[in-house]
Amino acid sequence: MADEIVIRVPKEIVVKVVDDVEVAEPQVGQTGTFDDELYDEDDKLIGTSHGSFRIEYVRPGDGGLLTYYTEDLTFEDGTVHAEGWADFNDVRASEWVHYPATGTGGRYAGLTGFRTWRMTGVRAAAEARLLLSD
Repeated sequence: MADEIVIRVPKEIVVKVVDDVEVAEPQVGQTGTFDDELYDEDDKLIGTSHGSFRIEYVRPGDGGLLTYYTEDLTFEDGTVHAEGWADFNDVRASEWVHYPATGTGGRYAGLTGFRTWRMTGVRAAAEARLLLSD
C-alpha cells in the first residue's frame, strides 16, 4: 500500500513579502519573494515556506498570466520543494492553484505529489494542502 500524506494548512500567514506587482494590473516580468508560516486546524505552527515567483508570459487565447512559483517548505519532520506554473489571475481571484511537490528530507524524502493553495487575503494569507505519496 502506498504511503500517502495529506497536510492541511487552513491558515498560511504571510510573514514577509517583497514584490513589484501591481495586483490590480499585474505585468509580465514582475517578481516577488515570500516567507509564510503554516498553521494547522488547532492554530499550531507546523511549518514555514520560503519562495519566489515571476510573471513570465500572457497565455494566448484567454489572457492568463502564467507565473512560475518555486518554494521550499520546512516542517519539524522533513522538507518539501514545490515549483510550477499557476495563472496569476486565478491567484488574485482566490481560485485554487497547484503545482508539483517533491519531498527532499525527513519523512517526506522521495515522496511526490502537489502543493495546492488559494489566497484568502492579498499579501496576507492563504489556505493550503500538501498531498504526497510514494
